[in-house]
Amino acid sequence: MRSVFRAASRRPGFLLLMMCALSVGLGFSLAANFYHNGANMAVAAAPSAVPVDWRNAFEETAKRLEPSVVFITSEKTIDVSSMPNIDDFFNFGPFGGPRIRPQPEKQIQKASGSGVIVRSDGYILTNNHVVAGADRVTVKLADGREFKGKVLLDPLTDLALVKIEANNLPAASFADSDKIMVGQWAMAIGNPYALQNTVTVGVVSAIRKNTDATGSLPYAEVIQTDASINPGNSGGPLVDLDGKIIGVNGAIYSPSGGNVGIGFAIPSNTAKYVMTQLIDKGKVVRGYLGIEMQDLTPVLADKLGARKGALIARVSPDSAAEKGGVEVMDVIIKVADKDIENTADLRHAVETMAPGTQVKLVVIRDKKEKTLTVKLDERKPEEEMASAESGSDNSGLSVQPLTDDMARQLGLDSRVKGVLVLKVEAGSPGDRAGIEPNDVITEIDNTPVVSVASFNKAIKAIKKGDTAIVVVLRGERSLILEMPME
Repeated sequence: MRSVFRAASRRPGFLLLMMCALSVGLGFSLAANFYHNGANMAVAAAPSAVPVDWRNAFEETAKRLEPSVVFITSEKTIDVSSMPNIDDFFNFGPFGGPRIRPQPEKQIQKASGSGVIVRSDGYILTNNHVVAGADRVTVKLADGREFKGKVLLDPLTDLALVKIEANNLPAASFADSDKIMVGQWAMAIGNPYALQNTVTVGVVSAIRKNTDATGSLPYAEVIQTDASINPGNSGGPLVDLDGKIIGVNGAIYSPSGGNVGIGFAIPSNTAKYVMTQLIDKGKVVRGYLGIEMQDLTPVLADKLGARKGALIARVSPDSAAEKGGVEVMDVIIKVADKDIENTADLRHAVETMAPGTQVKLVVIRDKKEKTLTVKLDERKPEEEMASAESGSDNSGLSVQPLTDDMARQLGLDSRVKGVLVLKVEAGSPGDRAGIEPNDVITEIDNTPVVSVASFNKAIKAIKKGDTAIVVVLRGERSLILEMPME
């Protein structure tokens, strides 16, 4: 070798040729080793069947999903009042003034969205807000066929199923949304602005859980994506590059109403659970504890001796939680042996269990673990829960639950049970009885009032023409009032 370089030193051209040859040889050697090692690394790191040819990956996925995505039109007949025409101004009434009456008319209000076929026998997944309240729902398939659809709704998750009378349809399959990674490719397919079979591409930007009390997210748990989503995409699928559904597109964040790169999809695992319940039972049946909860802050975690979990802020009277011994300031860290990191975990764990299930809860109380057993109630629909939280009826009284914090503000003993009067309608039975806002009703006709539900039940039991005896607390005074029900 030394002789070669010595010869090369006397012949510069030859030296240059040798250096080039060595460089090329070394490059091939390094490339071969890199390829060999890289191939092994790729096999170890890629468990999913991502298409090999990236030049065609999006094309193949779009082609595979196109037959499964549908166009949904919903129609609702509404009554509107039209403006009177000029002749009405000369149609005088009995006192010399023009008789101008709004002319009732019926109009058809239309909306459109997207959907994805999830069973070959005619079940289509979409958003609740696409089809809720519609008198007529029409589904147009990718092949041009149109069908009337029957709907099953779940307002809580903003999901719905549309059933059409068709078979052998090209159904899409679900991915496991618990395994989705931030940064992975995502494709949104749907009908934005009625532009059918539109495909947009982006990534999974974030996986977010609405664990605070601000309601800042449209759903309890969402997949955020920058794949372009616009009005009309609602109900369409968000898919991975295997062509599997990872979410159902449902909302966007946009001051202008158009795409700004922040879209939200309901995770596929939630959609699959809701779909199964709607098909099997016609509604989604959920477990319910009857609590209000919040996430731990570092300060609360330190003071309560819990590194994770859901902090109980309120326990509803007569609820599953109260009967099972759950207390305010408990931190639930396990449900049926499942670890609970935050309020979203607790909500998901409880709501995916059947009402009546006996469940073991592990809580942190006084910095020590304690095991409780609760029997889950059934979660009521949102509108029923809302009415249960704020009662109002023919008594003319609007009430709400008496929380520990409210009791302290009113100077009441924390053991007092009852409902707090928010409003008294003028001239109502409650008003004539002398009941005032901020009174606490504890008893009606010898029946204890411990919740809004028990208040409503007691009021309904009063017959027309009878007089109810109502016990109220007003500051430090206890009053017995007569409330005639006309």
